[in-house]
Amino acid sequence: MRLVSYPPPGHGPQGYHPYGPPPPGYGPHGYGGPPSRALAYLTAAVFVVCGGLALVVAITGWDGTSDNGTLVAALVGIAFAEDLGENADFAISATVSVACTAIVFGLALFARLEFLRWLLAVVGGLVTAYYLYAVIWLLANDGGEFVAVVLVSWVLWLTGTVLAVLPATGRAMRGRRPVAHPPPY
Repeated sequence: MRLVSYPPPGHGPQGYHPYGPPPPGYGPHGYGGPPSRALAYLTAAVFVVCGGLALVVAITGWDGTSDNGTLVAALVGIAFAEDLGENADFAISATVSVACTAIVFGLALFARLEFLRWLLAVVGGLVTAYYLYAVIWLLANDGGEFVAVVLVSWVLWLTGTVLAVLPATGRAMRGRRPVAHPPPY
């Protein structure tokens, strides 16, 4: 025979809870209200800034004759120029493509479209990995004086990518409320 214990009347889900009321600022079953949209907008803004910086770098090195080695070193793919025939055209094209993608998708991300967050996370992950490689390549090849813009670009792209994959950003994109858990008995 199995004994089952039930709480006394008034101790159920609608009645008195022996642990007291929730602290001020909390709803009856967790946080009240939808999550803030600020993280979604911050992610979009960071990607727009990343794209803007990449576009400035690409326009500066547009004809391949720029004397500013720091900006030329920040072209996406320029670290592979020796392997591909000393031509920077592919790096300029790649940088313009990445910049336009980040700006367009970043601006569209202000509409909180969930799939764009993941597209930007993939693009950001690839560009972040490249910039990490570029920093290592520059430092290994005595290019330390040209590493400043590459490091800034790497930090910006890394920040955007991390923000894009955070679960809190996903909640901000959806505007979802937290799941209400039943009270403990």
